[in-house]
Amino acid sequence: MLDDILHRSPIPFLVAGEWQDSSSRISPHRLDSFTKKLPGFPGERPAWTVARPGTEDVLRAADSVSVGQRILSSLPRHRLREILDRTATLLADHRNFLAGLICAEVGKPISAALSEVDRAITTFRVAASCTETDGFASLPGEIVPQGTGMLGLVDRVSNGPVLAITPYNFPLNLLAHKVAPAIATGSALIVKPAPLGMTVAIALGALLLEAGLPPEALSVLPCDLPDAERLISHPALPVISFTGSALVGWNIRDRVPRKKVLLELGGSAAVMVWEDGWSTDLLDRLLAGAYAYAGQVCISIQRILVARPLYERVRDGLVEKIRGLDAEGRIGDLSSPRTLMGPLIRQSHADNVRKKVEEAVGRGGRLLLPLRQEGTLLYPTLLAETSAEWPIEQEEIFGPVATINSFETPEEAIARINHSRYGIQAGIFSRSIDRAIGWARKIEAGGVLINEIPTFRLDHWPYGGIKESGLGFEGVRYAMEEMTRPRLLAIRIPLS
Repeated sequence: MLDDILHRSPIPFLVAGEWQDSSSRISPHRLDSFTKKLPGFPGERPAWTVARPGTEDVLRAADSVSVGQRILSSLPRHRLREILDRTATLLADHRNFLAGLICAEVGKPISAALSEVDRAITTFRVAASCTETDGFASLPGEIVPQGTGMLGLVDRVSNGPVLAITPYNFPLNLLAHKVAPAIATGSALIVKPAPLGMTVAIALGALLLEAGLPPEALSVLPCDLPDAERLISHPALPVISFTGSALVGWNIRDRVPRKKVLLELGGSAAVMVWEDGWSTDLLDRLLAGAYAYAGQVCISIQRILVARPLYERVRDGLVEKIRGLDAEGRIGDLSSPRTLMGPLIRQSHADNVRKKVEEAVGRGGRLLLPLRQEGTLLYPTLLAETSAEWPIEQEEIFGPVATINSFETPEEAIARINHSRYGIQAGIFSRSIDRAIGWARKIEAGGVLINEIPTFRLDHWPYGGIKESGLGFEGVRYAMEEMTRPRLLAIRIPLS
């Protein structure tokens, strides 16, 4: 089914399990100039024009989602598990093709794209396993006198259909983190993918139907902004799971305060290196955390803070590592397994990131490497002597840019990490684990990683931000809790 759908011209969209065409067309984003040869594309690449759903299609999907909800929520757990397991198997069967699609459409280096497919497989496998363990929890009533003879059973039931709105940077796995938990909880879905990553979302839709998902339970709509806003406000979609910018996310929350809104938003992740935090692979980790996928990750390292006795060693070593990336052929060609980073998603974004760097230099920041840009390709940038008050530290840059500064005391570093309106993940490097745990407890973030970069994530762990970084948690089981509510069944058991 996947090959058939993606080689149609135009690629159709999905309304309640039915593939649809329209007179309106969208041209998906492509980065062909950075991809010499992609795995999974032995012949022609997929069609690159997508049919755009109109308002009638969008409203039809919203009006019919309640039917899909009734069908999906009535399925026994073993059927939900089978659908999720089968989807994981199909993802594995099409691994190279999907990775090539991600690489070509959103500019992710092929090694990272393959890793994203592998993570999506894990996400569906974990969701399948959750269907085996979730169920009634018993609460005896007799712990209080008036509850004698009463048994309480607490189940979790779906809050209703989910509107999943996804970004371009992880077009498969971030969507999987919404779709897999929704299916595991018996929640129908309407997917609104990012304009820059819609082909991958359509591909996942095709695989879900092939895996046996009731067709009425899924729509994939690469619609325009006004129609997306209709979906956000539509009463048939009581749950909205959004990953994207803080500005858009909080605006959604304000518009629909009575809905369950889950937000995974921006960040300005920081890492703190204490004076005993040196290791042989520290620089390589910092390099990957700051510059992999050109920094287009919400937990990409943006701020590096190093204890003064170690500062020059880390700063100078990182500069040398960055210089070596280009010489080693690790920048540019997305189809090479050696490549760490390629272009930014589009020209306007690359120009905007460069302007933020120039603004920081104008304030007194010091470039440790020449600022270099070739079209959408902005080379890795490292700045020193920046201030915590400047936009280069306060705003999410979402590009291959990091700042590095020294600190005198752990308290100073923690205060600087917390001096941000964001808080998703942070990192601490120290051999003093007991002290590192104490420092971690003072950091304002959804997660703190000790002796690991904040860019690290496992798909079954809780993941979410505080402050302006978001609301609610993902990580399969945690997303399932967000998408459900407890329901009590109370039973009086005769005593004789």
